Amino acid sequence: MTFFSTPAGYKPADSMTIGLATAGGVFVIYSAKVGPVADLHATLPGDPGANAAIRKAGWESIALVTAMTLLSRDLNVAILGFGAIMLEHTMHLHAEMVSPASGQIQATPAAYAPAGSVHLTAVAG
Repeated sequence: MTFFSTPAGYKPADSMTIGLATAGGVFVIYSAKVGPVADLHATLPGDPGANAAIRKAGWESIALVTAMTLLSRDLNVAILGFGAIMLEHTMHLHAEMVSPASGQIQATPAAYAPAGSVHLTAVAG
């Protein structure tokens, strides 16, 4: 008997119901933690508050999908749940990176700087 063998009385319809409910839970977590994607399109790219909210929603969603997968012992729940996480996370990150003025993803020069480098600028006084 393997871990992913379904419990007694578990029907195929239960698999899809639990998987869709888990995906719905992921959508609710992202909506509650981050808010609508349209609001992220209106923020400036690289907003630390938006990045932190997206990251928190991602971790909470991973915890939800993992718990539901372990409780149901069904791979369909994991597939639907993690698919929903990838969809929501990608949509929210893309919306956070887009500049509201141009509608294009804007990368700052700091995004390409190596991790240990320090850039000094002179201030005219």
